[in-house]
Amino acid sequence: MRLVIVCLLVLTSGCAREIPPCPFGGEQVTALSAGCLAVQNDAILVVENPRGLVGPPGGSAAPGEGAQCTAHRETFEETGLSLAPGALFHTFDTGFHLYFCDLTDSSGAISTDHTWEVARAYWLPLKDFDAVRWRFEGQGEEILRRLNIVE
Repeated sequence: MRLVIVCLLVLTSGCAREIPPCPFGGEQVTALSAGCLAVQNDAILVVENPRGLVGPPGGSAAPGEGAQCTAHRETFEETGLSLAPGALFHTFDTGFHLYFCDLTDSSGAISTDHTWEVARAYWLPLKDFDAVRWRFEGQGEEILRRLNIVE
């Protein structure tokens, strides 16, 4: 077991990207987990885990971290994109806070080279929501419904 941990540390040392400062300047709220909903050209930014399950980028809050900055950090760690969190889109029954997030001139490009938890990140066309397996049941339908795309 120690050998595995040492090997992982050696393989990942120097690979971590420096997380840009959180661009959110408003009042922070607390949440156990948060993520970003970025919409561009009738597609949303999603991450696919190694089991092939898809969802918006996001994850657990660090101690003392506001939800909006959690959304920013987790999205950067999982996609390589530095997005600006905005208004709350929805709070799911799991407590996951999903924020509208915008691409900026300094957002960068998608890169999953520095993460083991994401197989790939990509823009999922809204028309293809039914073609993927969502990480949480009903999440895709709820996102479409709240975007007023599905009746």
